[in-house]
Amino acid sequence: MSPNNIQALINTSVTDAKISMEGGIESDPAYAAHTATELLKALQGLEGHVSRRKMAAAVARKAIKQLEKEPLS
Repeated sequence: MSPNNIQALINTSVTDAKISMEGGIESDPAYAAHTATELLKALQGLEGHVSRRKMAAAVARKAIKQLEKEPLS
């Protein structure tokens, strides 16, 4: 995920960021987990953003659960 995309997730509402990030869980859960992790890293050291941190952590957990369900190739 590019820094511009992460910045867009920070600058938009938490609800819009959640919708954007959860949209990829079904199609590419690994990428969704990566995006959530990158967002959490970008939020380190920033004041506030508690709701955004919780949302990113929840998306990461959902993406990981989806990965666990997928059969190994």
